[in-house]
Amino acid sequence: MAEFYYKAKDKAGNPKTGVIKAASKAAAKQRLVAQKLTAISVTTDKPAADGDNVEVKQILGKFLIQDSQGNLMLGEGSPSTKDIVVFTKQFSTMLNSGVPLIQAVGILSGQQRVLGFRRILAQVRKDVENGQTLSDALAAHPDVFDNLFVAMVRAGEASGNLDTILMKLVTYIEKAAKIKSQVKSAMMYPMIVFFVAVGVVSALLVFVVPAFAKQFMDSGKPLPGLTQFVVDLSNGFASNIAYIIAAAIAGFFAFKAWVKTPAGRARFDAILLKSPAIGDLLRKVAVGRFCSTMSTMLTSGVNLLDALTICAASSGNKVIENFISGLRKQIEQGSRLSTPLAEGGIFPPMVVSMVAVGEATGALDDMLLKVSEFYEDEVDLAIKTVLSLIEPVMIVGIGGIVGFIVIAMYMPVFDMASNMG
Repeated sequence: MAEFYYKAKDKAGNPKTGVIKAASKAAAKQRLVAQKLTAISVTTDKPAADGDNVEVKQILGKFLIQDSQGNLMLGEGSPSTKDIVVFTKQFSTMLNSGVPLIQAVGILSGQQRVLGFRRILAQVRKDVENGQTLSDALAAHPDVFDNLFVAMVRAGEASGNLDTILMKLVTYIEKAAKIKSQVKSAMMYPMIVFFVAVGVVSALLVFVVPAFAKQFMDSGKPLPGLTQFVVDLSNGFASNIAYIIAAAIAGFFAFKAWVKTPAGRARFDAILLKSPAIGDLLRKVAVGRFCSTMSTMLTSGVNLLDALTICAASSGNKVIENFISGLRKQIEQGSRLSTPLAEGGIFPPMVVSMVAVGEATGALDDMLLKVSEFYEDEVDLAIKTVLSLIEPVMIVGIGGIVGFIVIAMYMPVFDMASNMG
């Protein structure tokens, strides 16, 4: 009897780890099934101890890669979305052309430019050769192949249409990547403008205001209240700039730590959803992603409850994740999808109505696909709306701050000119 270390999930999707004794890896998997667990990985390699710095190893793993001879090499360890899309396309084409699965994975492994991805595919090939299903072999690498990818591959294995489902997966990944890129671009512009504004105001307070203040002090005349306020602000900023920068950095990391907590993440995501313009954009992105993901999985043969579990985990927003998890529980109790979907104020009535029609006609996947296509255009429009609102607000805000400082600095000059007159 050998010891096998396993990673698995229970029916609720909660991760489970442990050690199990069995005569073989296949027998170990059967024991996990008997315990109503879904195996992610089963191996004889002992996992890292709690005292090991796993996070550091993961970071170094992005740069130090071990080749097939065991030599350490410099290289990127994580494949990009484009790498995943290309791999999936080529994999589907090779399977459709009659290339055996193990041979296809081996060929694709050898041609990867990202050494880390090459190593992962080589391990997948080895696991399949040792008797694992492709979906189980992929599930052992969740950083590269997420739950959606694994679920669809598992559905493809069950239906015998793996090549067709892989092409559907490619379409979904490309759409999701496009929307993600659009949202990032929309968020990036105001962030750049904000940091430029902070830089301009800081430069005025540190360099420009002190130069004016010195000339005014030399004249010996009292400064107007507004000018004195800006001078005092400049002096305080310049003398405490190191503390201000340290506080800003500490605040940034404290915010990141807070957002990583479940309560902090839920609170922050709730604030985002309620914020003007941005909240509407994020809600439309979430609705479109939900409909697209559900449609893709239902079309591929994934059952509704598993699809909802994956949708919740991939929602990207804790509030929406909790809402979708609540949907799953109600459907387990016998409810239809459209009934609880109308609650929470996240899904608009149009989406709820189309889901209800899809359930009534037995074409829920087609209805969800139509809704997702509609929301692709809605997201484009929402992004343009956000940018059209943010740009003038930020320009007026920056102009107002700079104008306030300039007017405050020129008030003594105006006073002197009026006295001379």
